[in-house]
Amino acid sequence: MSDAPDELGLLYYLDAARSAEQRAYMAELEAARICVFCPEHVASHHRQPIEWRGEHWYVTRNDFPYAGTVGHYLIVPHAHVTSFDELPDAAGAELWAIKRRLRERLAPLATATVERSGDMRYNGGSVAHLHTHFVALDATPEQTVRFKVSAPGADG
Repeated sequence: MSDAPDELGLLYYLDAARSAEQRAYMAELEAARICVFCPEHVASHHRQPIEWRGEHWYVTRNDFPYAGTVGHYLIVPHAHVTSFDELPDAAGAELWAIKRRLRERLAPLATATVERSGDMRYNGGSVAHLHTHFVALDATPEQTVRFKVSAPGADG
């Protein structure tokens, strides 16, 4: 039997936390068995309000935005899934429409999206509920925006 977080029923992968504050919050939610992104918990445990709701997804700002972005949103499916292929094709079409809407609203110089599917130990994710990071970028960030999208390599 594997020790994969999903197989253990873990909701969070604490090693992927980007700060002590985020790690402590994730540990608190794990102990209470609360998925911060499930619709029944998001309003009371995610610190940012839901800005838009669709049939398959909702949009909120990230509680822990990546440094160097001018806007960092999370596009989260209503269904608690860990992988994009667990959603219907219509969810994919709605995701593109949401990304277009955010781009039009924010009017950034550029955008980047990151979506981690599957086992959190290998994709750099921290929450076992699929979500897409949508970041707006400008020409002179205060620091380079870096997403972790794999397990730690030999280089650390």
